[in-house]
Amino acid sequence: MMKKLLIFGSLVIAIFSGLLLNNVLGTTSTTTVTTDNELTTLYDGQYYYYSDYQDLISQIYADVHDNLYSQIYADVVEELTDDLYEEIYSLVEDQLLDLLTEDEFELYIDTLQEDIHDVVNLADTSVFGVTSYHDGGEISIGSGVVYKYDDLNNLFYIITNHHVIEDGADFEIYLPDETTVDATLIGYDTEVDIAVLTFSSVGLSNVVVSLLGNTTETQVSEFVLAVGSPMGYNFFNSMNLGIVSGLNRKVDTNRYIDYIQHDAAINSGNSGGPIYNLQGEVIGINVSKYAEVDIEGMGFAIPIDLVKRVVTRIENDDIPYNTIMPRIGASYYMVSENIEGSNVNIASISNNGTDYDDLTISLPTGITNGLIINSVDSLGTLDGFLDGGDLIVEIDSYSITDKISFQDYLYANYESGDTIPISYYAYNPISNTFNSALSTIDLELK
Repeated sequence: MMKKLLIFGSLVIAIFSGLLLNNVLGTTSTTTVTTDNELTTLYDGQYYYYSDYQDLISQIYADVHDNLYSQIYADVVEELTDDLYEEIYSLVEDQLLDLLTEDEFELYIDTLQEDIHDVVNLADTSVFGVTSYHDGGEISIGSGVVYKYDDLNNLFYIITNHHVIEDGADFEIYLPDETTVDATLIGYDTEVDIAVLTFSSVGLSNVVVSLLGNTTETQVSEFVLAVGSPMGYNFFNSMNLGIVSGLNRKVDTNRYIDYIQHDAAINSGNSGGPIYNLQGEVIGINVSKYAEVDIEGMGFAIPIDLVKRVVTRIENDDIPYNTIMPRIGASYYMVSENIEGSNVNIASISNNGTDYDDLTISLPTGITNGLIINSVDSLGTLDGFLDGGDLIVEIDSYSITDKISFQDYLYANYESGDTIPISYYAYNPISNTFNSALSTIDLELK
């Protein structure tokens, strides 16, 4: 009530001052003379010296305000009776007493702090330790995040890194109360470095599923929280705040993964742990093996959209070659790097078990790009279909020009298990020539 009266009083002052000012400037008792480039006005026995019209307005307004403000303020305060003071005090006192009767209450500095608290509370019930054993001995410790619950079979599903469980035969989930439960490995991707395990929900009452976010909504500079157990369970579920430093980062040789770069501190025990956004969504899975490099402030996480693709294939038992990463299954030379005139110079190839060295081969008419197979991987995509020396010029409708763009096209459009048309010129090691006819074959990527 007091605040309302004071505001009303101020408005009255402002309005009244404006009216009086207009009256003053329009009065017939105002006399104006010029003195030394300065105008002088006489009003009610008082002279005003001013340089321009606005200066005069400011001086008169100040005098009117000073004269009226104290009078009106006194009138307003007089209306604030003891009964009104008592009513305001009583209302405040009642609200404070109601608050103090609560068992506990929280005060937040701002919404950022509240969001962080919410993510911390979620992580405490959703991010756990993953321990791998072999021959009865512990061989590795990592982290994982629960992303799914199967109420039909009473199973929780947890994501971690493949390298956490790579050499393990038995697995346990380490819980916040320092108890453990057995876990079952249901699948993994060796190249993307993702593994999925399940564990029983029987007897567990405080496990919460974390939502998986969307990579397309992740932005540079947004806050993230990395959760895991750096350096083992003595630092179980440490929480580190950072920002997304970059997107689509390449940090290894296969070019298949566009990592999220962030500056939240991570160490070896963080492997497999999540990074959350402030909405409590998992937007990436940390790969702390890249934190072992002698650098600071650079963490890397597998983007969640790629993780979801891997997880879906694992759940469907649909990764026959242990990765969704499509691979040609051969080592090769790029024609553009070895061409000389109409020929291509090749250091060596392995064809049908025989090695051939220091080869100069005439290219088919009009061909200046492509890849020439050096050797085929056993049980790889090309095994049994193409061999050393064969010249691949197209996959699908894409003409191969260089290694990087070739890999990027392959990775952007195909996964392991997909069928791809490959166009090539077969190599004849006896005549050291390519066939003049272009061949095409559909092969399943492994």
